[in-house]
Amino acid sequence: MTAPASYGNVRRMAESPGNERKKHRHDLGHEDHGPKLAAGTTRTIQGLLGLWIALTLGFVVYALVDSTRPHPPTSSVPVTK
Repeated sequence: MTAPASYGNVRRMAESPGNERKKHRHDLGHEDHGPKLAAGTTRTIQGLLGLWIALTLGFVVYALVDSTRPHPPTSSVPVTK
């Protein structure tokens, strides 16, 4: 079964030769939604989350290094003088 030659070649009315299709705001480089303050807030939150992740990874590395370091033996007997 073959499709006719004109099958799937239907143009939208907005794409007619005399009427160019309007570009979406993302194509024009505009923000997604909301004012510029919201974009700044989003970047701030992303920065704080990145800092949180970096500090957490740093703490994990510190804990791993500290746990592999030899520690002096501890005695359960109290020291008296």
